Amino acid sequence: MSPEELKKLKKREKEREKELYSKECVAQSINFVVSEASDEVTDLNVLDRFSCYLATILARDKEVVAVWLKIVQGRCEIYLSKNFDWLDKDVEYIDNITKYLKNISKNAPEISEDTESDFFGDVVSYCSTKLKSRLDKLKNDIEICAGNKYVKSFRDFFSAKVGDTNNTSLILISLVCNKYYKQVEDESEDESDFPPKFLGHIKKVGSYIESIKGIIACYHK
Repeated sequence: MSPEELKKLKKREKEREKELYSKECVAQSINFVVSEASDEVTDLNVLDRFSCYLATILARDKEVVAVWLKIVQGRCEIYLSKNFDWLDKDVEYIDNITKYLKNISKNAPEISEDTESDFFGDVVSYCSTKLKSRLDKLKNDIEICAGNKYVKSFRDFFSAKVGDTNNTSLILISLVCNKYYKQVEDESEDESDFPPKFLGHIKKVGSYIESIKGIIACYHK
């Protein structure tokens, strides 16, 4: 890492630390290994993405979660805060997530199917209120803009992947939304042609699968 990049990294850490302690509630530090990260190989973009992934799966309802990552001697210290009190079920959830990730890291590069499946299930269950709220907004878009060609495109895509438009599996719905959004990105569609906020709602519904897969990928390295 160049001196300039290291300076940027330290500045970013200071900003995150300031943001973290400006919140009313600060959680305990969680320590566990993230690949073989160190000050020399840490990428700012990787840290940013990982922070976003964690913030997504830690926001249960209307909370805003702040995440600060600090690399110390090959370990990633994760500091959390949010604008609501930490409840017992929040702490239990974080403990479970930590255990899942330790197991995934321990067994890497082999895939721990049972552990990863439990991880997926716990995240979607914990975040179900916020996920359902975002899904309702997407459904409202589909109803209001039913005649739009891009809305029809999404409905056809969803039906082809799921086979049943009444499917209520939140994991599957998030997965399909994530795949559709990536397809739109890959095809470089002009987002201005889509109904307002439609793509954003698809992205947000799909962000849960994106976050879970992104976190697991870090532990498979």
